[in-house]
Amino acid sequence: MQKQSEFRRRTGVAIPMLVLLALGLLFFGVYIIASRQADVRLTTRTALIFLGAYVAFSLLACLFFLLREHKERSEENLFETLNTKMHNMFKYAVGLPYAITDEQGRVRVLNSALQSILGAEDPFWHGMLPDFCGGTSLQEIIRTGIGGEDRRTDLGRLTMHTIAMQAENTAAPTETLPASSIDGTVVTLPDGGRYVARAYAVTLNDSISYLVTFTDVSELLDLREKMERDMPAVAYIDVDNLEELTQYTHANYRDASRKVDDVLIGWAADMDGFLREYERDRYIMFFSQEKLRLCEEDKFNALLGRIRDIRLGEYGIPVTVSIGISLDDCSMSERAKEASSALDMALQRGGDQVAVRRREGIRYYGGQTRPFQRRSRVQSRVVASYLLTKISEADNLLIMGHSNPDFDSIGSCVGIAQLGLLAGIPTKIIMDLDNANFRVATERLMGSKIYGDMFISGHKGLDLIRSGTLLIITDANNLRIIESPEVADSVRQVSGKIAIIDHHRQAGEYDFEPVVNYIDPGASSATELVAEMLEQSETGNEIASKLVSDEVASVMLSGIMLDTNGFTRNTGSRTLDAARYLYSNGANAEYVHSFFNQNYNDYVCERSFSGCTLMHNGTVGLTWSQGTGRGADDRVAAAKEADRLLGVKGVCASFALVVVDNVVHISGRSDGSINVQLILEKMGGGGRFDSAGAALTNTSLDTAVEDLKNAVHTYFAEADEAYRGA
Repeated sequence: MQKQSEFRRRTGVAIPMLVLLALGLLFFGVYIIASRQADVRLTTRTALIFLGAYVAFSLLACLFFLLREHKERSEENLFETLNTKMHNMFKYAVGLPYAITDEQGRVRVLNSALQSILGAEDPFWHGMLPDFCGGTSLQEIIRTGIGGEDRRTDLGRLTMHTIAMQAENTAAPTETLPASSIDGTVVTLPDGGRYVARAYAVTLNDSISYLVTFTDVSELLDLREKMERDMPAVAYIDVDNLEELTQYTHANYRDASRKVDDVLIGWAADMDGFLREYERDRYIMFFSQEKLRLCEEDKFNALLGRIRDIRLGEYGIPVTVSIGISLDDCSMSERAKEASSALDMALQRGGDQVAVRRREGIRYYGGQTRPFQRRSRVQSRVVASYLLTKISEADNLLIMGHSNPDFDSIGSCVGIAQLGLLAGIPTKIIMDLDNANFRVATERLMGSKIYGDMFISGHKGLDLIRSGTLLIITDANNLRIIESPEVADSVRQVSGKIAIIDHHRQAGEYDFEPVVNYIDPGASSATELVAEMLEQSETGNEIASKLVSDEVASVMLSGIMLDTNGFTRNTGSRTLDAARYLYSNGANAEYVHSFFNQNYNDYVCERSFSGCTLMHNGTVGLTWSQGTGRGADDRVAAAKEADRLLGVKGVCASFALVVVDNVVHISGRSDGSINVQLILEKMGGGGRFDSAGAALTNTSLDTAVEDLKNAVHTYFAEADEAYRGA
């Protein structure tokens, strides 16, 4: 309307002038034509008559335009008068605070409600919007509207309609805000209240102004925050190793269990929570989100440390607990399931830690102690029986380990293949057929009739996938590093049958439900887990004992020897039992040792590690190399250098860095007193407590060394903080 009025004002003078000009030209033309065609010459009197007629017509035209302009101005004045009266009524009668600003956020006028909040006597307040909105600019308010658009929203129209309906009342109109989100910017005004600010564009005098309204949401936000603080978190608590410790130490189970109960009951009291033991050494607890936040700030050091202080036996082995907590935005039953899943994640990562599941993902706290071997023969037998049943139900079986396979990956794959042969279904192992480790380990095996065509590439594996295919992944639980992620993705989509057997800590959650998820970080190797399953499967089965040949047993033994460094690291009674089983089936230790013989390329790669330093009072060693360009050989050399550096007196953890194809690879080793997995997780890696790795892209070797040093310093700082908290 205002643009039309302005247009009429601009054209109000131009149109009459054009009409007068046209009349003048018309009369002048008629006069010229008449003078040329007339027989007698026109006199001056005739010219005056023409001029008088022109003046008369011009006066009539001017009068017409003046009357029209007067009528339009009267209508505009009436509109402006009514608009001003409505504005004054809106300004003083409505309780919703608002301000009118220009495009830069400069305030032009306030209404009485906002004047009262600001303590301003003059409605023509001089200043900027951020001056009383806690620094929030007009542009921020506009951007955070619904859809980020500079327009009046449906909620805005509802608000204005409510205001218009209650314009005669002095009370502020009520407005309903969405429960899940607020379509505006929350600002704090000088009265201490919190308001939702919304901006609506208004055109005044051919310029854009903004009507900024403030809706009081203090009570709503206070209620919402209270609900979030009091939202109950569900926690499942599992004592990791109490029963096992009392079996192998001179300790009374009841006394130890009572000490754990006392610590947990005291912690629950401090948390104002509800704790109940629903099974032996297993508890469930409910407590508020506010208490959970305090525990996360402390990284659960107080609880985990107090539990570790309970030590049993003459060697003072600590008791540990694992906790899974869920605070996801879902029903209570679903929250309980999520907490149970989080507990499984904590246990599969080695225990002695807390897994907290929120809407944005899982965070882990703790994990400072070495995992305890807590599996039993019963567990191995149950897993073996269940897995063998699933294999028997499948149409065919595919097996794979991680890329760049080592002897543990190869040995565990070969061991799983025995279960496929036992079930009598077609079995294939997906492997890098050009890998040096594969060629060395399977030199004799490939000559047999059974294994001659069992190993295939990932490309051929894609052709074997059908609706009944079962895929078993060993020695890895991160699907990004397995031999063929394409095969795994295809199996997940076609059959959905994937089983995982691994001894590394679980790196994260899967986007599918595994048929079997057997992860035990306490095991020395994946081959150890598979050997136990094979041994349990032999019970009462004459065919099974004939399947594990001398060559198969030797390949599997090489996997255990690799990950235990010749039974000198991470070797427990279960490890020796698995080795004994393989020896009883014909494993040849002399032949296996030949797998580890060093060739010239390995020698050159190992000699390239020139840089070396010690950290943290000589307990952490670092060595690095720019690499020799031999690819996988350089990575193998890095692992060997880490093992060699770990043998230096006083060194408890070692790291070897090497550059391979512009990627810095890190191998970490530990004697069990330092968690190298937690250190390398800070750099995007993972693995096990005493053996881990990482791969850094888009970085130089020098930068990677400095980043690793910082990660080591951070690890020890957190460990010291946990000790002080305990």
